[in-house]
Amino acid sequence: MKLFGKKKPKIPQQEPGDPKEPSIEDLVTLERYEEAEIKLKERLKIHKKDLHGHLKLAEVYLGQKDVQRALIEYTFVADSYAEDGFFDKGIALLGKATKLAPGDDNLPRRIEKYKRLKRLESRRRAAIDGMLANKSTASDAAANRALEMEMLWGRIAKSHLVDKLDSEKLKRLFSVMQLDRLEADTTLVEQGGNHDYLYLIVDGQVEAITTVGAQTFTIKGFTTGDVIGESALLERKTWPANYKILKKATVFRLDRQGLGMAMQGNDDPVGFLSVLREQNHDRDVARKILEVSRR
Repeated sequence: MKLFGKKKPKIPQQEPGDPKEPSIEDLVTLERYEEAEIKLKERLKIHKKDLHGHLKLAEVYLGQKDVQRALIEYTFVADSYAEDGFFDKGIALLGKATKLAPGDDNLPRRIEKYKRLKRLESRRRAAIDGMLANKSTASDAAANRALEMEMLWGRIAKSHLVDKLDSEKLKRLFSVMQLDRLEADTTLVEQGGNHDYLYLIVDGQVEAITTVGAQTFTIKGFTTGDVIGESALLERKTWPANYKILKKATVFRLDRQGLGMAMQGNDDPVGFLSVLREQNHDRDVARKILEVSRR
């Protein structure tokens, strides 16, 4: 300090008789809960996301025998954990909280919600990994591709395929399905065609149409999350109707070769195939066409 012409700053010394202000931890230890509550709330006004502070406030409420307010703080912290992807921490915290209020049904439901979100996040990562390994999803820039995969995932996240297939099966499936972008007013497949493809509709609108005599009938419409062509791919049946693209669509297409690759090493091939045909759209279309033709 002397080399630069500056004086060393003086450190104020505490006088021997001066009382030291207790910390929040000291107040809790001394069971001075009201004072600790005031200090914690002052801190949390400034630092609203101070999770340690919220947990300490829950501890204070428990010291005051106020279980309900303690549960509010525990739930806030658990929700914050879940928002950041730390589902296990949120589940563990609420698991402890349920012991404080064993008759509260909201906590077990929240735990189940976190478990579903955890499974969904695992499937998201797996599905995107599969898409990134898929040559048909290639993009000019890596950053653009990653963003596009997230957008694709966002559209199909609530589909029955994602709900029913585990992470490994989703990763394998999306690594072999071909991504197609289809213009409006084009025909996807024609009635009677024997194209052995299955389609998962990501976005857009597709309609099954048939002609009986001189009349054209719209049999059924399909949109995000719908699977069509399960009979054509899995049972080698012809397509029951003309499938027309009404609005510009994005679809994942699974052919026979891709199906074979998705089945390799599959620990539950029967269950996997059941999920692919579960919506039974082809059967519904064929039945409705039969009804129309008999009128």
